[in-house]
Amino acid sequence: MHDHTEPMHLEAATAGFYESATWGRRYPKIQLLTVADLLAGKQIDMPPIRQVGATFKKAPRASAPAPIAPELPLSGAAP
Repeated sequence: MHDHTEPMHLEAATAGFYESATWGRRYPKIQLLTVADLLAGKQIDMPPIRQVGATFKKAPRASAPAPIAPELPLSGAAP
């Protein structure tokens, strides 16, 4: 496996940070992890999953319009 290249490190360093107001921490926007890192147990530095509700604004729930039943043409009286 190959190590990260210098341009990769530069790109990750210049991407900046995500600042979590809830946790009062900064997290790198781009993090370089190899398969070997992941297999060794290294994880992405990110806010806890329970913060997702505080991070993303929820969209309002959409309601589907009521279906319109087509009228059947009647020819004459009922049988």
